[in-house]
This record gives sequence, C-alpha cells and structure tokens, in this order.
Amino acid sequence: MKIPLEIQKIRDPDGTSRFKAIVSLQDAIAHSSHSQKLIQIQDEYSKSVDSWQRMLEQIRSSRRNEADSQFQWKLADAIYSFVKWIENENYIFANFSEALTRDVGISRSRLNYLMKFRTYYPFIDRVHKKINWSKYQEILDIRSVEARKICEERILSGKIRTDRDVRDFKKRYREAKYLINDV
Repeated sequence: MKIPLEIQKIRDPDGTSRFKAIVSLQDAIAHSSHSQKLIQIQDEYSKSVDSWQRMLEQIRSSRRNEADSQFQWKLADAIYSFVKWIENENYIFANFSEALTRDVGISRSRLNYLMKFRTYYPFIDRVHKKINWSKYQEILDIRSVEARKICEERILSGKIRTDRDVRDFKKRYREAKYLINDV
C-alpha cells in the first residue's frame, strides 16, 4: 500500500525557506524507517523545483518557445518522472497540484495539460514539431486515441490549420459519436 506524502514549504527560524516531505503521524509510527527516504525525497524535490523553474522560464522567454510542443513535453516528462519515482518508492504525492502551483509557479490547468500530454505521448518522438502546444492542448481534450490520431493527421496534412479548426473537429467528432451511439 502506498503512503500519502505531502511536500510543505516551511520557514526556518532564521527566515530560510525549505521543503519538507511529510507523512501522517499514523504512517510515521507504523513505518519508522521513513525518515531517510523522506529526506531523500525532499532533497530531490528541491533540485527538481529549481530545474522545473528554469525550464518554465525558458519556455516563457519567447512566443516561439511557448508554442514549442517538444519544450513542453520535456517539462512534462521531468515532472511526470518525479511523480512516478515517488510512486515507485511506495508513496503517493498527495498535494502534487498544490505544491507545484506554489513552488514552481505553474497553474493547475497547465499542470493538468502537461501530465495528460506526458501520459498520452510517453515518448518525445511521438510529439510532432509541426503541431504547436496550443493545438496539442486542444487535442488532449479528445478522449479517443483514434480521434486524436485523426486530428493530428489532419493538422499535419493542412486540413486543420487553427485552434478553432481543432475545436470544430472535436465538436463534429462528439456529434458523430452521439449519432452512432443512438442507432
């Protein structure tokens, strides 16, 4: 059974801020061997936050970088890999969204899209350079793998050119799906 873990930002008496990985008192008592692992997690989290902030700064530094889906994937992969590492250590990052919003300065919405992006596209070579980040965000709202692939193909062939075209595709797909299900 995985143990819920939270990362809190605390302030030492000298005013220095740092991260603290915590588990419930019940889990701490039941599994007294946590302390070394929690120290390792909080150290890795601190290093990761610095790295994620640098990546986010680089992405935000220009419109070109902001639109670059492969830059976005690299940030998504770094965050996803950290979360999976925690899970492999038999913990669950219970305040994941709250902590990253607070510590990295990333919105919950963007964070959700990044995690979905990394989940749907587990390898960077599946991310097309010709499809920008805003189109991928629209594509990520499509639940069907088949429909996402069709949408990507239409973008790459030039049949879908704008984010609005992607939204129209999603709407037509939903309508067609309902018609098929009603038969």
